[in-house]
Amino acid sequence: MSVSRILILGGYGSTGRPLTQLLFQTTDAQLIIAGRNLTSAQSLADTLNSGSGAARAAARHVDAADPASLRAALSDVDVLVVASSTAVYTENVVQAALAAGVDYLDVIFAQEKMAILQRYAPQIEAAGRCFITDGGFHPGLPAALVRYAAPQFDQLISANVGSVIKMDWRALHPSPGTMTEFVAEFMDFQMLAYENGRWQQKSWLSMMKPDTMDFGREVGPGFGRQYSLPMYLPEMRPLPDLYPGLQATGFFVGGFNWFTDWFVSPLIMAGLKLAPRRGLPPMARLMKWSLNTFSRPPYGTLLKLEARGFKQGQPAGVDIFVFHEDGYVITAVPAAACLLQLLDGSARRPGLHLQAHIVEPNRFLNDLQTLGLTVHTKPLPETHPIQS
Repeated sequence: MSVSRILILGGYGSTGRPLTQLLFQTTDAQLIIAGRNLTSAQSLADTLNSGSGAARAAARHVDAADPASLRAALSDVDVLVVASSTAVYTENVVQAALAAGVDYLDVIFAQEKMAILQRYAPQIEAAGRCFITDGGFHPGLPAALVRYAAPQFDQLISANVGSVIKMDWRALHPSPGTMTEFVAEFMDFQMLAYENGRWQQKSWLSMMKPDTMDFGREVGPGFGRQYSLPMYLPEMRPLPDLYPGLQATGFFVGGFNWFTDWFVSPLIMAGLKLAPRRGLPPMARLMKWSLNTFSRPPYGTLLKLEARGFKQGQPAGVDIFVFHEDGYVITAVPAAACLLQLLDGSARRPGLHLQAHIVEPNRFLNDLQTLGLTVHTKPLPETHPIQS
């Protein structure tokens, strides 16, 4: 597939900016940086064009809340990339994309968004469009790591993925919309993991005695052992069917800092249960304050896969680490790597797809490295124990 025009909604934002820069550097596509802030969009377009001597970036005012604005913006576009805090307007965006006949990728994690996309899945497939959702780092990368590692085993027994996200929030200045969408994820948070051959729901009491994962000292600042809680990602659900014999898999997220983890997060969860919508703005402000006030170095974002199984009748294991200092860059790079496969047609199939399952995993991981992430693979000795 030869794609010439990509519109990035929110292309000047925290995740959109590095994603736009990567697409400008690695493709020859015409990029349209879009959103409600035309000044910011034009500033980034001017910076990209002046640095390369090629006028391949342009700015466009688009308001996701306005269906007419969306339809007009997509009239001459091949691919829509949603990198903005617009989950609440997903239906507007999907309808406009279908009407314009464009392909689609988002880096939004929201149960509300997923439900709308699934409702439109038959129309997406009938229209011959390729819609890719849950792009980025998590979701988007954990199940792809499992798919990459699985062929290294004759039988895969366990494949658990964990993350550490330690960011200097004071230096990032996330927008109110970004923080609101970030806190909204607490309403969708399911403590679900696949253990002993079945999906099991953890109770909130398990927060008082969380599991831990060893993130080692080999990559990044060396986070070592961190406590972690299961966080259900839809991309993990197909893995037991893909790999018969798999007894344990899941995604496990580490904490932010002691005050946010033990005091603010439980308060937010309780508050959002009592007032799901009205509670969002004040809870977003509380979360931002606690992150700004109590987060401490070392900073960085790390994802680790622990895969265990058997190879030629012997225990086998591999740990895979993916790291970057900037949490927004580590979100943008997997989305860019996925788009490279969409643009050349190798990952373009009609229908609704999860990023982690539509990408070819070997090329995907190679591109992650090429685009700037640290990817470190650590085979384990044959004497290590198998855990499920």
